[in-house]
Amino acid sequence: MAEKEQLKEEITSERDITQENPYPGEEAIEEEKDTTEGVRDKAVKPSGQESTDGTDGEGPARGETPGPSQATESKEEDEELNRVRVVDKRLAELTKEKEGLFQSYIRLKADFDNYRRRTREELSKAKEQGIEDLMIKLLPVLDNLERAIDSSGDPHKWREGVEMVLRQFLGVLESEGLTAIAGPGEEFDPNKHEAIAREPSEQPENIIIEEIRKGYQLKGKTIRATLVKVSAGQDG
Repeated sequence: MAEKEQLKEEITSERDITQENPYPGEEAIEEEKDTTEGVRDKAVKPSGQESTDGTDGEGPARGETPGPSQATESKEEDEELNRVRVVDKRLAELTKEKEGLFQSYIRLKADFDNYRRRTREELSKAKEQGIEDLMIKLLPVLDNLERAIDSSGDPHKWREGVEMVLRQFLGVLESEGLTAIAGPGEEFDPNKHEAIAREPSEQPENIIIEEIRKGYQLKGKTIRATLVKVSAGQDG
C-alpha cells in the first residue's frame, strides 16, 4: 500500500514538471544560440581583407543606399557631362556653319571674278564698237574732203564744197552728242570758259567779248573749255 502511494506521488511530480516546461532542452538550445551570435558579432575582421559581401570592411555594403555627399558628387558629374555634351554639340554646329560659309565665300568670289572679267570684256567690246561706229560715220566726210582737194576749177565752188563737208562733219559730231559752247555775249562760266584776258569794254563786267578758241561739250560734259576775253566794264 505504501509503494502505491509513493509511485502516485512520483507520477504527479513528473506531470507538474512537464507542464512548466513542455519542451525540455529548449532553454539550453536558446542559450547556446545567443552565445554563438554574440561571439560572431564580437569577432574582428582582418585589416585589408575583403568581406564576403564584396566590401573592404570599411565602406557601405553592396546594395546599400549612398549617402548625401556621394549623391551630390554624382549629380555634379552628370551636370558636367551634360555641359560637355552641349558644348561639343554647339562646336560641331558652328564648325559645320563655318564650313558652309567658307564654301559660299569661295563660290561668291569665283562668281565675282567671272563677273568682273565679263564686265571688263564687255566694256572693251563696247568701246571698240563705239569707235568703229564713229569711224563709219566719218568715212563719208573723208571721201568728200578727198574729192574737194582733187577738184579744180572755180574757187567759189570749191569753197562751197568745203563748207558742205564741214557741215557734214559737224552733223556727225552732233549725232554723237558733241555740241559747241556759246561764246561772245554770254556771261563767263568757269565750268565752260577759260579767260585769258580782261579788257575794258562797253559790255557789263564778266561778259565774254571775244572768243579765241571754240569749246565743246560731249553729252553735257565739258571736254574742252572755250578760250575767251572777258569784259572788265567801262571803268576797268
